[in-house]
Amino acid sequence: MSDFRDAPRPRRDTGFTLIEVLIAIVLLGGVIAGTMATLQATTLSGEIHRDHSRAHAWLQSASDVLYAAPKAQCNLTDADKGESTVRAKYDAIIDAAPKPAEWSAWQIRVVPKVKFWNSANLDTDPDLEYFFGSGCDPSLQLQLIEIQVASPSGRIIESVEIVK
Repeated sequence: MSDFRDAPRPRRDTGFTLIEVLIAIVLLGGVIAGTMATLQATTLSGEIHRDHSRAHAWLQSASDVLYAAPKAQCNLTDADKGESTVRAKYDAIIDAAPKPAEWSAWQIRVVPKVKFWNSANLDTDPDLEYFFGSGCDPSLQLQLIEIQVASPSGRIIESVEIVK
């Protein structure tokens, strides 16, 4: 009788099993998918940051040009007391400001409703407050102008207010 311990042992295969290969493929796929998602998020955030930087630079340039231009006087005969006339003059001024490459003039604008300083007379009514309102008085010296820049997709990404 032969002892089973003396029997020759079968040689095991030295390769990988199908399950080991599938697990490796799934793990590598997960790593690659995560890397691609990270790359996409990084690219998108870089694009948004670049748009904000260009918009900020354009807005700064346009606000400097607008601030250096003479103040537009309102026309009290207009229905809106000259606000649209003043806004149109300021829009024309900021359109002349240098713009970033691949951006259009429609992306920068003066926000509707330029505001004018309310000059209350404290001698007649000490409870009146001073504020920027919609009524234009040609003798007043202050105007509040808001400029907005929109991204190429149309979303507003930067704005600034100028007191002139």
